[in-house]
Amino acid sequence: MVKQQKSFKGRWLLLLVLAMASIVFTGCEKGSLGIKGGTATGLVVDDATDKPIPEVLVRASSAHQTLTTYTGGDGIYIFNDMTQGEWSLSIEKSGYTISNQTGTDTVSVEAAKVNVNNGETVTVPTIKLDALTDTYRGTLKGYPIDEITGRPLRNFTVSVIDPYKYRKSKKFELAEDFRDVGFTGLNGGTAMKFSITCQNYEENKLTSDSNPTGDIVIGKSATDLGVIKMKPLTLSIAGTLRNLPGYVLDAETRDIVIWAEAAGKVVASFTDTGAAGGGEAYKGSITYKLDGIPASAGSVAVKCKVRGYDLVTINPAVSIANNMPGGTIAAIDADFSNIEPIRRDLRVVVSGTEPDDEPSSFDPGDICRIYIQQGGKDIVPYIDVVSVNYRAEGYISGVITGYPINILAVNMSAGYHKVLSEPITVLEDGNSAYTVHVTLE
Repeated sequence: MVKQQKSFKGRWLLLLVLAMASIVFTGCEKGSLGIKGGTATGLVVDDATDKPIPEVLVRASSAHQTLTTYTGGDGIYIFNDMTQGEWSLSIEKSGYTISNQTGTDTVSVEAAKVNVNNGETVTVPTIKLDALTDTYRGTLKGYPIDEITGRPLRNFTVSVIDPYKYRKSKKFELAEDFRDVGFTGLNGGTAMKFSITCQNYEENKLTSDSNPTGDIVIGKSATDLGVIKMKPLTLSIAGTLRNLPGYVLDAETRDIVIWAEAAGKVVASFTDTGAAGGGEAYKGSITYKLDGIPASAGSVAVKCKVRGYDLVTINPAVSIANNMPGGTIAAIDADFSNIEPIRRDLRVVVSGTEPDDEPSSFDPGDICRIYIQQGGKDIVPYIDVVSVNYRAEGYISGVITGYPINILAVNMSAGYHKVLSEPITVLEDGNSAYTVHVTLE
C-alpha cells in the first residue's frame, strides 16, 4: 500500500516537469515573449504601363504603430517587425493618383488593408497608380554672386527644402552652370521652397519677384531668379601704423583711412579722424581693425592713405583661410619710418611797408630770415633773403604737405620788424612751388 502511494506522487511530479518544459520550449520557438514580428511586402506600378514606380512613400498604420518606407527602383516596398493585427496602407507620390480615384495628387490616400500575424509575411495586392495628365517637369535657374565682391559663386548646392516629399539637392561647380543649365527635373506646378548653401556663406532661402515670402512655383518654361546675392561670413584684420610723425598724430584731424580690397572692390574700411594727443617726441603709432572682411575673398590687399603721404599698400595679399569666419588676422603693420611724406617747394614772398610818415619795415638792402615752424618748432633750416624795393622772395624745398605750418619772418637788420603768419597748409597736389605772402610789421 505504501509503495503504490509513492508511485502515484512520482507520476504527478513527472507530469509537472513535462508541462513546464513544454511552455519553455514553445516560448523559445516564438521568441523570448512568444511573439515574432510580421512582414508585409508589395509592389506599386503605373496602371497604364505596368512599369514599377520608384520613390513612392508608403505608410503603414495600425492602432498602435505607424511605419513608413519608400519603393525602390523596382517599385517594391517592404515593412518588417509589424505587430499582429490589421494595418492600413496609404501612399504619397507627386504627379500620381490611385487608379479609379479622382483628384490632382495623391496625399495620404488609403490604398490597401492587410492582416498581419506573428512571424508571417503578407503579400499586399499590387497598388496601381494613374499618372496625372497635367504633370510636368521644370527647371530653376539663377546666378549666385558674392554680395560684397560680386564674384560668381563656386561649389554650391541648391536644394528643395519644402515640401518634405519633394526634397532633393543638386551641386553646381560654377555659377554659370546654374545660370545656363539650371536645376532640372523639378515638379512643375507645385509651390516649393529652395535654398542655396555654400562654404563661408550664410544659407540663402530663395525668393522670387512674384512671391517674396519664399514659395516658388516651377512653370513649364524655366523659372529664372536672375542675380542671387549671397552674404559671406566675415572675419577681421588688425594691425598697427608705426612711427608716424608727431605732427600727424597731434593733428586736430588725423585723416587716416585704412581699407581692404578684394577683386578690386573695397570690402572693409577703418577711418581715424581722432583728435590730437597721440604723438611723443614726433614719434608714435596707431592701431586699427578692419571688420567685415568676407571669408570667401581668398586674399585681400590692405591699403592706407594718411594725409600728407602717398597711398601705402600695407600688404598686397593677405591670405584668407577657409576656416577663418569669426576670427582675426593680426599684425598687418606698416612702418612709417621707412615711408617718405609728400614734400613740396615753398615760395615765401616777404614785403615791408614803404616809408611815409614812418620808416619802412623792410628797407632795400635789409636782410630777412625766414623760418618754417610747426608746433612752435623749426622743421627745416632757415633761409636769408635781401630786400629789393621793399620786398624779397625765397624758396624752401622739401616742406611737408597736408598739415598746418607757420612762417616766421624776422628783419635781421632791424630785429623789431617781424611777423608770425597765421597757420597755412601746403597742398599735396601741385607741380609748382606753393606761394605764401607775409608782411613785416
